[in-house]
Parts: sequence; structure tokens; C-alpha cells
Amino acid sequence: MEQKLTTALLCAFAATGLSGIGAYANDIQCGDYYSVVRGDSLSAISLRSYDSLVYQPIYTENVDVIGSNPDMIYPDQALMIPCLGADGSVVTATSETESLTADSLVLTFNRASAPPFIINSGIIDGYLADITEATDGRVTFADPEVVNRDHGAQFELVTSGAVDGAYVLNSTIAESHPLLQLPMMPMFGGSAEQTAVSMWRLHDAFLSKTDYFSEAELLGFVAAPAAHIWRDGSLPVMPGENVAYKNAYHSPYFHGLDTRGPAVMRAEFAERAATLNNEPQTYFMAHGAALAVGLWKEGGNVSVMEVDNGLYTPTFSVILSDEAWAKIEPADQAAIRALSGEALASRSAAWDGFDNAFRSKMLDLGLKFEKADRALLDDLWLSHVSDLNDWVAKVEARGVSGTAALNAYLSDLRSLEDRLIYRGDETFVDQHPFLTGGS
Repeated sequence: MEQKLTTALLCAFAATGLSGIGAYANDIQCGDYYSVVRGDSLSAISLRSYDSLVYQPIYTENVDVIGSNPDMIYPDQALMIPCLGADGSVVTATSETESLTADSLVLTFNRASAPPFIINSGIIDGYLADITEATDGRVTFADPEVVNRDHGAQFELVTSGAVDGAYVLNSTIAESHPLLQLPMMPMFGGSAEQTAVSMWRLHDAFLSKTDYFSEAELLGFVAAPAAHIWRDGSLPVMPGENVAYKNAYHSPYFHGLDTRGPAVMRAEFAERAATLNNEPQTYFMAHGAALAVGLWKEGGNVSVMEVDNGLYTPTFSVILSDEAWAKIEPADQAAIRALSGEALASRSAAWDGFDNAFRSKMLDLGLKFEKADRALLDDLWLSHVSDLNDWVAKVEARGVSGTAALNAYLSDLRSLEDRLIYRGDETFVDQHPFLTGGS
């Protein structure tokens, strides 16, 4: 099933009598009694309770009622359906659910990517779990009844009150929030952790002094690894060819790879490539994405020009609605803030590790790569000077020094270069015009 509540939370719902929450599977909810009907078996009950045929937890919990033969159950027997933890063990009222009292605030958090994807499994899931622990169970999270996987819908879901929280792909709100778009410009990102931390420091020191993000409570930023230049190895990337504008494919991570999986995306990518009659194309992708969609294959001709600070670096804003935030007690707000901001941004290192594992595998299989040289980096930088001037002007219009903000952001990127999982030669442009006050 696409949307499931954690079993621990379902126990809490059963204990507190909260209504309007869908049962874990069909009409059987853990933490409550189930009355056996004719034709039932423990396997069938388990399937409706946990989406699994493994009935041992139910049998163990009710062995005194059922007796020595788990195949012999009778109509009207009342069986307690225990809740299970992530490892399949029984969660008791004195363990994981102990802190989830009738005063617990359960907030819906919509995860746009599928559960196993790295932004969830490596970053957001742990962050939300830590909030629950830090607030002693007074603030906890559940999926909405229907999970919306459209990245473009996340901001409105939160600001409209449809859900309490979400992570928003910042490129989907470029028109309304232009000040968040720096990492989408060439040379203005880097590793996921490097970028997310720099973005939070920019927000904290400069942008938060304005009303640029007034529609919801901004808890922090998460980033993905930078995209690099992929093309046929016989076509070297040259300064002056305007390569920054040649991306032939949207970032697959957030256009299906994170929700439908690599097999579907490989089929779509191959179908698209066939329509191009094998004409060479230029693509901007992270290493993992290039491997997952089949752009790079062992023994193929495609190689990568690595730009440590990226052709672009996707970022996300992690937000709660103002209404949800107002429901949280001040002491718990403080606990959440301690886990958010730069601490949340630093969790993006998990995505770096994820992508670098793919890069290492590809190198072992023969990936051909080059590091962008100074001439190409300067060319990439100059391609977006007008966009940077426009960004500075937008910051200035809000009463903050745009040049100072940009200088600080670039300085933070440089100071955090060690957050790159892998390093080649020092390739970051030494003297950006804004670092010296130029234009």
C-alpha cells in the first residue's frame, strides 16, 4: 500500500481514540481487539492487519485464547492485534508508545518521494523521528490519508492546510521565491551537505531579515548532490559553446526516478533516445541518476565532465504550516529548532554518500571522467552574471545588502569544500566578482 501509518502511531491512535485516521489495512487496527468471523485464519487476519501473512505475533499475543494449535480459531473469539515496530517486534504500551499520550500532537507530513528513496530513508525519516524523541512524544508525524507524489504541489498542500508539513523542491517555487534559486545556477552549489548548510547560513544571516518566506514555518533546507555534464566522449566540453544552456533532460531524480523507480525511467529514457536517432545530447545529472536511467552504461561511450560546484544543485525547503507550528508548545518549538536549521542541512551528507557510492561503482566499471578546468569554470560563471545581478537586486529591494549576502554565501561554499565526498584538483573559481565587490 502506498500510504501506511507506523504501527507505533496506530497504537497511539487506538489508545487516544483519535478518529478520521485510516486503519493500517482494511478494517483491522493494531492495538485493539478483533472478533473472529467464520472463514477467518490467523494468516488472513495478519494480512489485513500488517499486509503480511506472518501471523506469529498475533498467535503469541493470544496463545492463551487460541490454544496450542494456531490453525484452530473460532467465530466470536476476541483476539488482541499487537502493534509491531520497524523490526517486526511487538510494541508494548510501556515501550515505544509510552510517551504518546492523549496530549500528543499528530501532524501530517507529506513525503513527495517514495518511502525507500534517499531523501526519506536517509534524511527526513530520521529527522522526524528525532523530533518525536526530543519532544517526549508530544509532537509526532503520520502520512496523510492520501500521499501526493507531485513535487510541484507540495508548497500549496502545506499553505492551503491540506497537510501540516512537507519538503518542497525549491525549483518548483522559483517564481514566488526567487531568492532560493542560487544553487540552480552554475557554480553555486556543490555537495548536498555543502549546499544545504550554505543555504541555511544565507537564510539565517540575511534572508530571514526579510519577508521572503512568510507563507509557512521554514525549518531548514535539504539538498541533493550537484549535477555534472554528461555527453558522448568524442565530444569534449569546450569553453564558449554555451554549455550551461544545453541540458537535454530534466533532473530524473524528481521526475519519476524517486517515485516510479529506475526500471520505468530506463524504459522511458531509452524510448526518448530512440526518437533522437542516436544524435549526441548533453545532459546534466548526478552520478546516481545517470546510472539509474541508463544514460551511462558499462562499456558505453558516454563520459562525464565533473564540475565540483555543479551545473545546478537541487535544494528543498522543509516546512510546516503556520497553523501546525502554532499548535506546538514553545518548549517543543525550541527542541525542534535545535534539530532543524544547520543540523537538518548537515543530514544531507547521507545523499552525498548515496551518490558517491554510485560514482565509485561506475569508476570501477570504467567510467571516464574529467574535471572542469579553469577556462570552462570561468565560462560557466560568466554565463549567469546577469542572473546573479538580478538576484542581488531582488535582495536589495527587500532592504538587505545583496552583495554582502552573495559574498557570504560564496565564502561559505568555499569554507565547506571539505564536505565534498570526493575531491580532485582545486577547481573552484578563486575570485568571483562578488567576492571582491565587483559586478
